[in-house]
Amino acid sequence: MSFDRFAAVAAVLILTSITASAPAEEKPEVVIGSVVASTGPASGLGIPERNAINLFEDDLAKRTDLPFRVRFVTYDDSSDPTRSVINVRKLIEDDKAHIVICCTTTPSSMAILDVVKNGKTPNMALGSAATIVEPVNERFWTFKTVPTESLMFKRIFDHMKAHGIKKVAFAGLDDSYGESGKVEFERAAKEYGIQVVASERFSRTDTNFTPQALRLSQADSDAVYLHAIPPSANLVHQALSRVGFRKAIYHGAGVANWTFLGINPSSIEGGLAGVGAVMVYDRIPAENVLKPVLDNLVEKYELKFGGAKPDMFTVSGWDSVLVSIEAMKRAMAAGISPKDIDAFRAKTRDAIETIKEFPAATGVYNYSATDHLGLDIRGMFVAVVHNGRFEIAK
Repeated sequence: MSFDRFAAVAAVLILTSITASAPAEEKPEVVIGSVVASTGPASGLGIPERNAINLFEDDLAKRTDLPFRVRFVTYDDSSDPTRSVINVRKLIEDDKAHIVICCTTTPSSMAILDVVKNGKTPNMALGSAATIVEPVNERFWTFKTVPTESLMFKRIFDHMKAHGIKKVAFAGLDDSYGESGKVEFERAAKEYGIQVVASERFSRTDTNFTPQALRLSQADSDAVYLHAIPPSANLVHQALSRVGFRKAIYHGAGVANWTFLGINPSSIEGGLAGVGAVMVYDRIPAENVLKPVLDNLVEKYELKFGGAKPDMFTVSGWDSVLVSIEAMKRAMAAGISPKDIDAFRAKTRDAIETIKEFPAATGVYNYSATDHLGLDIRGMFVAVVHNGRFEIAK
């Protein structure tokens, strides 16, 4: 082959290579920032959230259908609200995140509200308290994928009512998560005509729960409800058993994870909990609209993490990215470029409110200008601990 012909062929090959790669290179970049509790007391919740975000990142690396490339930036807040604020500010100001996913706990989710508001950046919160997104006019930039206590209480109190429970005692964490749970619990109890006869609080760092357990067991109640996360939830449950309490013990969605089931499971046998569909995904009907999404997530999660199973916190992390991607697709379809960071952030926020009948792993989302959660009870169940796993309670 002559030099001239060789050069011509080489030029064609180079041009073909450039042309083939051009569409990918021309795609603008969007940045999804996240802050989760990978360490600290809430790490049992934060690690599954982080795993889900990492899994989604792997998935997106294989996709070619999106109109943008996605870069993920994730920080650990060590379960500390102060670190949450620092990290979210860094995501907005330094990393130029178009949307922020934060935070694992209610205290951290509440702590960053002013940061995302002042930074005019949409935020998908992972905390459970209703006050994270309510009142909506004060939470303009914040949305949630996690069921609120009030929504889960509809399931729990329906179950209590069906089993003839008329009086119940409450015990919860002594922080904003516990306080919001107490407020919503008392409101739901009044609505259902169930009397709250005792109330106890405890810290996430406490190790001795005997005094609270004794007072709860001595109250004239038909059941005890615990609003906490592992390991506190496990330890209070165990303390109640030790002091001889033999009536129903209910938990909120803070225990809907494998950490709770993995801490001395025999000691929580028979305990009841409000859980998301993922915790009983293989027992829900095939016609359930969430079933295909859950089957897909569980298969991918088990493959990536060596057989580990996702929980409610996994699906919260997964759905936060899923909703974020959908909203950013809509923002781009409206003609807004991610290069115009402020405009793209604002349009992404607006786009979230347009998402309707959107099936995900937690439930079906119907966001609006007056509802920044958008969930109903289709994805929620009351489960009972049996032989180290959750079964749908009768």
